[in-house]
Amino acid sequence: MVQVVFSESAAGSLKMALSLDGCIGGATAVAFLGGEPSPAERLAAQRRAEEQERRARAAAVPMEGSPADVLAFPLALSVGPLEEDAPGPRRLEALTTLCAHWPEGPRQAAGSLAGAQKNLAELLRRVRAGEPVRVWQGPEPDEVCGLFWLAWQLQNAGLADAAVERATLPEYEVREDGTVVEYAGWGEVSPYDWGRMAARVRPVPGPVLRMWGHRWAALCRENAPLRAVVNGQLRSVPEDFYDFLLLREIARQPETFREAEVIGQVLGRYRPGIGDGWLAGRMENFIRRGLLEPITAPEPGRPAYARTLRKK
Repeated sequence: MVQVVFSESAAGSLKMALSLDGCIGGATAVAFLGGEPSPAERLAAQRRAEEQERRARAAAVPMEGSPADVLAFPLALSVGPLEEDAPGPRRLEALTTLCAHWPEGPRQAAGSLAGAQKNLAELLRRVRAGEPVRVWQGPEPDEVCGLFWLAWQLQNAGLADAAVERATLPEYEVREDGTVVEYAGWGEVSPYDWGRMAARVRPVPGPVLRMWGHRWAALCRENAPLRAVVNGQLRSVPEDFYDFLLLREIARQPETFREAEVIGQVLGRYRPGIGDGWLAGRMENFIRRGLLEPITAPEPGRPAYARTLRKK
């Protein structure tokens, strides 16, 4: 069975899940916030983390398949133009823009596109050979876009009647210790949890798959700069759709502030379903409009938004 995901982090986690055989594991790292812990506190925390790891591994539900079945399409389809039948130069342009704040951004963008192009050819080959497809879809705009895009790709290739099933990400989970875990996307799921979550898999009827393909075609005709999930529906939206969240966080800052702090607060507090690349681009827009000005530059190797800004 072909396993489709829409981010590299989800692909890595799922590949580990498909490799679980009782021997996967390693050093367990523990991070501390605040002051430096004592040796006893560090040891106790390490032991708790190792016990949690052991329990998670013991409770993992085995999955059928191999890591080679995982095909990732990290195309960030919620942003940028939709003018190509298959991922090409225009999609590379969108990916490069999203990665522009990192020194290695252009290389990463090119790698993501090349991997997706290769995986699309492999997906169509295996579906034509009669293999079923399982799509792991969460609430993030990129994952919903990916689902509709995949349906359109199958339809466009004459494979609208392919055997497709969908695994949806739960909104939240309550663990035995009372902790509530919320997931924004499949990239946040532990390798030990995929097998259990596979119980949420449901087949996709052919008419539904074709409906999703038609919806993607409609979004392509609209060709907006951005797509977002609004009231549970994927919609074309203007490029300033998320600006109010940034402006709200900027208003809470002093006259000078760290740009990364604002972007991190928006991602952590609101979980908008968009990544740091898009938000960094909108901050650049504020600078061009004269709302903000940089007063420091990022250190070598750091993202462009690792700097201090001043309100104007």
